[in-house]
Amino acid sequence: MASVGGARGRWDYDVAVIGGGPGGSTTATALARLGRSVVVLERERFPRFHIGESQLPWTNEILHALGARDTIASSGFVEKWGASFGGPDGEDERYADFRAAPETPTPQTFQVLRERFDEILLRHSEKSGALVLEEHRLLDARFDPDGVTLSFTDRHGGEATLRAGVVVDASGRAGVLVKRFGRHEYDPLLRNIAVHAQYEGIPRATGRRAGDIRMFTRPDMGWLWFIPLSETVISVGAVIPQVVHRRESRATPEESLTHYLAATPAAAPLLERARRVSPARFDADYSYLATRMAGDRWLAVGDAAAFLDPIFSTGVMLAMQGGLEAAEVIDRALRAGDVSARAFTRYERGVRKRYHHFRRFAVGFYDPSFRELWYSRPPFIGIYYAVVSVLAGNWRPSLLTRARVEAFFVVVTVKRILRRFRSAQQTPS
Repeated sequence: MASVGGARGRWDYDVAVIGGGPGGSTTATALARLGRSVVVLERERFPRFHIGESQLPWTNEILHALGARDTIASSGFVEKWGASFGGPDGEDERYADFRAAPETPTPQTFQVLRERFDEILLRHSEKSGALVLEEHRLLDARFDPDGVTLSFTDRHGGEATLRAGVVVDASGRAGVLVKRFGRHEYDPLLRNIAVHAQYEGIPRATGRRAGDIRMFTRPDMGWLWFIPLSETVISVGAVIPQVVHRRESRATPEESLTHYLAATPAAAPLLERARRVSPARFDADYSYLATRMAGDRWLAVGDAAAFLDPIFSTGVMLAMQGGLEAAEVIDRALRAGDVSARAFTRYERGVRKRYHHFRRFAVGFYDPSFRELWYSRPPFIGIYYAVVSVLAGNWRPSLLTRARVEAFFVVVTVKRILRRFRSAQQTPS
């Protein structure tokens, strides 16, 4: 096998990143800006399709930290200022306006074509000093006390090796290192599937809300998304409980999506002239946590470490925030000469804590009591906007915001108890 990269002390590179999506490119960029030598091994050629178009305001802070905010802002992506949630019959609607969300530094964010967004971030990694090798697929990672030897194939099918001090698993759901040392543990309360495609001919709002995501809930606790991607194209998806999908799925993703759209009355007015302009795609196993996110000389970021149900569009932000923190902890560990699992314990704890912070809302959204309160007129406007603050991506709320969020969930709990009591009263003895 050939060797890649010139020798730099004991390694060819301080850090090797497996995967060039938002989590991997963020890690690579941040490390390169800290002066570290970084190589990214990406198995595909960018641009490539990926779902997850709707972003959150708090992603802006990460883009600022990477020096990429201006590039993204000038790339022509659709501006997003909030999100609307419609009930199954189309009458109830709750609008989350990010401008009113406390503790949100920059309320305007974007709806992005992920193939362009991800490529911009990966090219920014190159400009920041990382070596990006596309169409390079990892074959093996051999760990020893002095480093890690990675073997891989290049775009021509040839095999090569390199040495790195630390390896970052940013390989998405493949989780090449996560699944070697542990597994993805799926959330029993968030077992959903998604089927989605792009459409033209769907009307959209005018003015500032023209670019906002619209969601419609379904009686079976599923929901639809409508995400404007350009002046004419809208991403449309259906998130359906697995138990429902097993019963109602059709022969193809296209047929399944058509069925779920037709069975959601609130969406009917939007779909009268809709025309699908892309293949329909299917995704399953929407929520999981890795049983291990770090070990000696390695850690995981992005979807390799965790993925949460897309109801509140947290995916890219969680991946990038984790990438930013991974870069900081790796740099400190290399300077200290300790790249053991112990050096990454705080990082893993932070990823898990942030996941559970947003998971509470994702699980809540599939609870009828949560939805009932969300669609009702809020008794205290401060509580409502505290919830909107979290939906904007606020993963470190102030004590006041936290207290208001807790008050919201107390009311949800009371509603759940009353709902069960009424159900018990109506059940024949």
